[in-house]
Amino acid sequence: MTTTIERFEDYWSGGDPVTMNRFLTKTITPMLTIVTSYVLFVTLVGPSIMRERKPIPIRRMIIVYNFGLVAFYLYFLLRGAFFIPVLGFQFICGSLNSYETPIIPDIFDLGYQLYVVRYIELLDTVFLVLTKKFNMITPLHVFHHSIVPIFGWFGFRSESSGYLAVFMAVNCLVHIVMYTYYAIAALGPKYQKYIWWKKYLTSLQILQFFVMTFYLNIMYALGCVTSKFILMFCTFLSVLFFFLFINYYKRVYKHENKDGSPQKNGVHETNGIHAKNMQHKNGFPAAYKNDLKKEE
Repeated sequence: MTTTIERFEDYWSGGDPVTMNRFLTKTITPMLTIVTSYVLFVTLVGPSIMRERKPIPIRRMIIVYNFGLVAFYLYFLLRGAFFIPVLGFQFICGSLNSYETPIIPDIFDLGYQLYVVRYIELLDTVFLVLTKKFNMITPLHVFHHSIVPIFGWFGFRSESSGYLAVFMAVNCLVHIVMYTYYAIAALGPKYQKYIWWKKYLTSLQILQFFVMTFYLNIMYALGCVTSKFILMFCTFLSVLFFFLFINYYKRVYKHENKDGSPQKNGVHETNGIHAKNMQHKNGFPAAYKNDLKKEE
């Protein structure tokens, strides 16, 4: 008789055989260790260490970090575009395997690179700890960064279809715009005039989750070849973040001052997540601007 553990192992062994045996995907232990360590550091250990210390001046590192992520996401989209003419509709709804299409290993390799970068993005919150911007580290911020590696692990372990590539492409496009915004913002107050489009960045993020929720429901209706668990997981996250961003938009941009700047005591977005009780001027938090002046 098949045991529960054996059934569990069979279910999480349906992904690409090469990718799911690589570092961070072969077993669940590395992923859980990193995510757990991340949560503990940014919520307990890090703030405790930095509480009596001065903020660490790492603005230049943050600038390089943000522009580096923009470069990676551009690379991801450009390389991924070459796969579309070969796969066609199979990319969206079919099953991907190397027996039928020789370029499949390259596709999964690209997806794995994106998965690894999701761990690097955990540094977003680490930087907030080191610069003592504790009020930006909200439960929602930590949840957002924690859930992505978890979702990625389950996806690579069980998914063999190409629909996740579509989700990744849309998400990468948004990340290019988002990290460009953060990179320019980190350059200092004198560049503030170039980030007037924050409101439209939020609209783009809302549109992203709306499109993905619609797309996932179409996939379900068509009966596409996919892991039902990952399909439901992805749909849940898309719907959840769609409403969270709608709530953010209403709280900030539906109550703008007459000069067009968001209301005081609104929220500040940090890599897609926001923190409460931050005063803004033209979409740029005043406290953060003062910190930047000290580093210059």
